[in-house]
Amino acid sequence: MKKVLIVEDEEYLHRKWRRELDNKVILISAHSIKEAEEQFASNPDITAIFMDACVPGDEPTTPPLVRKFRETFTGPIIAISSSPEYRAELISAGCDCEWGDKNTLPKKILEVLGL
Repeated sequence: MKKVLIVEDEEYLHRKWRRELDNKVILISAHSIKEAEEQFASNPDITAIFMDACVPGDEPTTPPLVRKFRETFTGPIIAISSSPEYRAELISAGCDCEWGDKNTLPKKILEVLGL
């Protein structure tokens, strides 16, 4: 089963996505930049990364993390901020594309993974 890292600080979204994607993919959750770095380092077989911009808070904190991941990760990184401006910042940092509707993120995950 393919592994997906989701960097998002809202726990209820992780629970929702996990229910919707049960038995389809392995979701690796990260609620902070530190946790994202740890999960990335300990899961070298991650297939795709989905990145919120503000983890945590209301200002973009993850563009440097995208740049760091891009040093070694060649798979897709998808910007999932609800703010179009913040998604644009993430794309400038190295994300491949964007998805603004977090409620339908499982659909995008399956699409990106070809499932």
